[in-house]
Amino acid sequence: MAERIAIISDIHANLEALVAVFADIDAQGVSEVLCLGDVVGYGIDAEACIDLVQRRCAVCLCGNHDWAVVNSALGFNAMARQAIDYTRERLHPRAFGGRRRARRWAFVKDLPQEHRTNDWLLVHGSPRDPVMEYVFPEDVEIAPQKLEEIFGMFEGACFVGHTHLPGVFTEDMTFVPPAQLPDGYYLGAGRAVVNVGSVGQPRDGDVRACYVQVADGQVTYRRVAYDIQKTTEKIRASRIGNVCAERLALGK
Repeated sequence: MAERIAIISDIHANLEALVAVFADIDAQGVSEVLCLGDVVGYGIDAEACIDLVQRRCAVCLCGNHDWAVVNSALGFNAMARQAIDYTRERLHPRAFGGRRRARRWAFVKDLPQEHRTNDWLLVHGSPRDPVMEYVFPEDVEIAPQKLEEIFGMFEGACFVGHTHLPGVFTEDMTFVPPAQLPDGYYLGAGRAVVNVGSVGQPRDGDVRACYVQVADGQVTYRRVAYDIQKTTEKIRASRIGNVCAERLALGK
């Protein structure tokens, strides 16, 4: 039986989505889980999500929200900045804050920016800027030179997150969404940039959590339903803006 690997990204402190995804992962016989970052931000369950990722993922990379929590949210929009500030208050180690708080802070602070394994490159954003750069579907039309530079920086496959928009960029400058990949995508067809989508805040119009599994060179997108109402109620009861809750019900 081929080794099956799960790649997740952009959890954004959505515990209900993460727990549902791990349940699906366990049911599929996955041997290893890799995370592309943004464990925190937008949601309120940063602590529990960090603990789960630390325990379950062989690798976790640094996302832009993870970076902002331990550095600076300068340049982020007001909604994202509010959530980052909220998360920083909860995570920052204090005197008598306990070992668990210090351990979580150290975990986020020390997240690596990229991971290479075999002929795969894993980053949160892009090979040019692993933490901050977005690679959008429309780049195939409006920024082909950007994509050419990106494809020149790796061999095989590059897995990314960040935009929350799942799909595959192929070497001939085409973007293929999951709806056009009912049987998955075979990585042997040439270099590819695979956006794995978002566990905790999908933005492709599908409210279900999204991640990928890879087995025998075949990338398969998985969509997992979770208790959105529970997540949104917790956000509304917090100091994070309601927009962070409302967009979950829209998949935007």
